[in-house]
Formats: sequence, structure tokens, C-alpha cells
Amino acid sequence: MVAVSKSNRRVRELRKLLRKSSYRDTTKTFVIEGLNLLREAGATGNVPIDIFVAEGDRDTTAEIEILGFDHPRIWELEAEALRSIGSTQNPQPVLATVPMIEHSYDEVFGSLPGFLTIGVGVNDPGNAGTIIRTAAAAGADAVVFSHGSVDIYNPKVIRASAGSIFRIPVIGSADVLSVIQECHKQKIATLGLTGKGEIDYSACDLTQPIALFVGNESRGLESSILGKLTADVSIPMEAGVESLNAAVALSIVCFEVSRQRALNDV
Repeated sequence: MVAVSKSNRRVRELRKLLRKSSYRDTTKTFVIEGLNLLREAGATGNVPIDIFVAEGDRDTTAEIEILGFDHPRIWELEAEALRSIGSTQNPQPVLATVPMIEHSYDEVFGSLPGFLTIGVGVNDPGNAGTIIRTAAAAGADAVVFSHGSVDIYNPKVIRASAGSIFRIPVIGSADVLSVIQECHKQKIATLGLTGKGEIDYSACDLTQPIALFVGNESRGLESSILGKLTADVSIPMEAGVESLNAAVALSIVCFEVSRQRALNDV
């Protein structure tokens, strides 16, 4: 373990990775914050490049050693400096840099997926991370975000995913029209979640190969997209409630997919 100051080159790089998506793209590296995410990285074979801990924090250092990473570079940083770098309101005791997880568009569709979740123009990082977490929990094959959506390696997305970013293929900056076209080519039904959908989601046959589309937090799915989908589906709500949060709506339908498939042994 080596003690470093906040002016150290690696610490400056760490700060840039947390704040600049362009730098993350250039270096193909992102940052995870906290022991839980570090454990998830280890459990899924994603070995950190550099690990930063607060100077003198022996408990956290001992936890890292238990994880058994193969010769990680561990750096000690003054606790105040570590707090100033992190992106969380309640600073985490450890930060680590991790190589980006490379999943290609061809890889996702080449595997003949039976259950996809597609975020179109999802701007809120908390929603994006929750969509990733929900999709993984419900057994989806992959998550795809369109051009105009938040960077999938944004620190808030990573935190909201609760480590699920390591457990399901996630693709960012996809062309949504190409995604729809490829789904139809593979006979994957494309279902758009919208408050004005004509079909109750629970009445849909969700055991067939499907792709669930959810739109921007304020605008939803645009009519130009909805017109190209197999069907528009909605979640019945009490009078006076206009809509649900994008991630909440997707979560409800994702677990209906899971329920129907378990019931029919699909």
C-alpha cells in the first residue's frame, strides 16, 4: 500500500473519471464507490485497476484483502481528500477504478434474446441504474439505452444499479430505430410502456420473446417511436394519477414477465 496526496496523478485521474464521461470513454475505465460495489466487482470477476482507501482505515483495508484481488494497486489517501473526490453525499470509505465492461450490439442480438429492456432518452441516472437493477433481477437478457440517454457509467447510474451493471449486459448510445428493426427481424415483440396504451400489461402474453420500451421521464415515448412498435401497453391506475416514474413502470412490467414465465415454465 502506498500513501498518495490529492495532487498525485492517479488521484487527478480518479477525479476526472468521476466527473467527465469523455474521459471515461477515452480511458475505457469507470469508478465504483463503496465496499458493496467492490464486492460485486470481485464476485463477477471484474478486477479493479486501482483501489483508494482512507489513510489509516484498517477495517476497510482488511475487507479488501479478504476479497482476494490478484495484486491490485492500493493507494492510501487522506480521509478529507477522499471525501472531497467522491460523488456521494455520504462519502464512501473506498473508491476503485474498473475497466469498462465491453458488450457489443451484435453480441446482444446474436444470442437470440428472449427478454430485453430498452430505455429511450432516459436522462435521470437514478432511473437508469434502477432499470439495470430491475432488469437483472427479473431475468432480462440485456438492457439497451438509446442515444440521448444518460451515460451508463455515470457514477450515479453505477450506484443505483447496486452492482447489477456487472451482472447483465448493458449497451449505451444505441440507435433506437435500429433496435426496433432488429427486434422485428428476430420476431421479438416490441412493447411500449405508455400511460395511454390500449392494452393492459397484465393481459399481454409476456412469455413470447419481447422487448419492453420505456421513454423519457417527462415526455415518455414519442409518437414516432410508438408507431413502429408491436403494441402500446399501460398500467391501470386510479383516477387522477397521470403516470408513474419510468423505472417504477418498467419494474412492474418486468416482474409480470418474470411471473408469467415462471407460471408457464418458460
